[in-house]
Amino acid sequence: MTQPVTPATFLSLPAGAPDMVSSADVVIFGAPDATPHVPGATSHAARAPSALRESTQQIARDPLRWDFDQGGPLIPEGLRAVDLGDLPTDPATPQENRSLITSTTVSILKAGVVPLLLGGDDSVPIPFFAGFERFGPVTILQIDAHLDWRDERDGLKHTFSSTMRRASEMPWVERIIQVGQRSIGGSRERDLADAQAWGVTLFSAATVRRHGVQPVIDLIPPGSQCVVTLDCDGLDPTVIPAVLVPQPGGLGYLDIVELLHGVTQRARIVGFDLVELVPDADVRGLGVLAASRILCVALGCVARQRSAMRLADQ
Repeated sequence: MTQPVTPATFLSLPAGAPDMVSSADVVIFGAPDATPHVPGATSHAARAPSALRESTQQIARDPLRWDFDQGGPLIPEGLRAVDLGDLPTDPATPQENRSLITSTTVSILKAGVVPLLLGGDDSVPIPFFAGFERFGPVTILQIDAHLDWRDERDGLKHTFSSTMRRASEMPWVERIIQVGQRSIGGSRERDLADAQAWGVTLFSAATVRRHGVQPVIDLIPPGSQCVVTLDCDGLDPTVIPAVLVPQPGGLGYLDIVELLHGVTQRARIVGFDLVELVPDADVRGLGVLAASRILCVALGCVARQRSAMRLADQ
């Protein structure tokens, strides 16, 4: 008799149930769909959560292997993390998708745990940010090739063109730092003016090329709560080719690693999401590999912060 196949989890971490959340440091969950740009259409990035999990299965066989990007073992000692799997989203029910993503985020935060969200397209972070309403104020650090400040697109206000505009309307978001802008996106001059008027600080990809990521890190208030949202097209397509709209000249993998470690030294990472990974557009699995490695580093950064917090409480 054929045995049922157990779905892979990220890094083969324990598959979580709701009653396991409160004992974790990090809870991973996937959201394949939120608000499709084409009503009812499955997200171009819907396969990303499963692809990311699958990509880590081989390295997870030996979690004690040294990870030079983390300066420690692949899975940090004492890490308490669970993977809840994917939420049952449906491209035909965008409002229900958003409510489910928000309520799941809230339940994780209420337990005092850090949510790590595997998207899905760049509409997924909007309801993720909404979950921080009672847990702010927060600084949002976004890595993205595009501005995402359109008020609406084809009459829709919650798609991937409006992610940061919607975030700016949330009173618990006190600061927005956007990194990696380049080339041409869907924004207009008025959208850029609105972002600047709100107080967004922009670090274009060209600025990072000239000055590195340290000026970005320096702008994050010490001791603040930081939500990191990473759109995979923020990286150069030679690093992550698996995106919907590749734009040349983005950040490098090690830029992201340095940025995450720098943020960890200055602020508390209270949430992380990765979106806009399109496995069907990948080249030899390189994009999925880079994205999964970024998630490993983010997981390690949060794990070390949580370990330090436990030691401080002793």
